[in-house]
Amino acid sequence: MLEQLFGSRTRVKVLALLLNNPTRSYYVREITRKVDEQINSVRRELANLKAIGLVKSRAKKGKIFYQANNSSDLFPHLKKIFNKVARETVYENKIADKLKTVGTIQYASLHGYFVQDASSPIDLFIVGTVDKAKMRPVIKELSGEVGHEINYTVMEPEEFQERRLIFDRFLTEVLSSSKIVAIDYLGVSKEE
Repeated sequence: MLEQLFGSRTRVKVLALLLNNPTRSYYVREITRKVDEQINSVRRELANLKAIGLVKSRAKKGKIFYQANNSSDLFPHLKKIFNKVARETVYENKIADKLKTVGTIQYASLHGYFVQDASSPIDLFIVGTVDKAKMRPVIKELSGEVGHEINYTVMEPEEFQERRLIFDRFLTEVLSSSKIVAIDYLGVSKEE
């Protein structure tokens, strides 16, 4: 949808990266790796975005670093749009892919930070058999990418079923709260 609105997949990816990390600056090759696009496309889009004042640049140690221009009149509006889209699509897919590397995940949902619900005690809820040694670096990496420490809860499938049967308060609140479902092999989404 945003590609059609903005006319370029690369522009959307670059904007999403810069707007969702407004205090961080990136050099061109770093942006290219993060958005997984060709360097010439990234350079062209950065030049276009800089020309309209959405991006600013500065030279440091022989490299040019780019950052979202938070003093632009459009910045707060675009940030709001891209935050919503990023949380609902990019993070959903990325987190689902990363979680599949830590064990057998039957259900995963994004809460709190990802749905802009400050009252939620968790940002990520997982049901599955997880290798904790693999989980820690994945959570650390995701926290770094989103710029927010991700609070998460993992339940083994048996514990999840037991707690559902007794209408456990925590579980009931998690399942009824605002969320984005990233993985659902349990059919929980269909029951809501």
